[in-house]
Amino acid sequence: MATVEDILMIKGPDVIIADPTNTASEAAKMMAKANVGSVIIRVGNEVKGIFTERDLLVRVIAAGKDPVSTPIEEVMSSPIKSCRLGDDVKKCAKELTESHIRHLAVIEDGALIGLIGLRDVLVAELRSKDEKIHELETS
Repeated sequence: MATVEDILMIKGPDVIIADPTNTASEAAKMMAKANVGSVIIRVGNEVKGIFTERDLLVRVIAAGKDPVSTPIEEVMSSPIKSCRLGDDVKKCAKELTESHIRHLAVIEDGALIGLIGLRDVLVAELRSKDEKIHELETS
């Protein structure tokens, strides 16, 4: 069975980190530059939350807040849901689905290791099923 560690080995551990005082506009620019849909808000080694494209849309734009002056600590999602390196991908898929979220922070021994998204989990599940089909076809 595929694990979170398997996902990160393919995807890589890179995570975009923002400070709680960064504005929604600054966070959006960070996401655009890195071509990602979220940033992790961290103070020192402590993960405080996540700011996503959906947060920008719902909690900033639709709420009529100014993205240039709104600090992300006011509009981030917190606390962030997390998983561990050894967690099974199916467990993560269930957490994402039941919580109606698209991202899980990968935290091991209190340290942020990476970030996985719903797409990463679905791709891993498909890859695992394809491998199983190939095994069955060749046996």
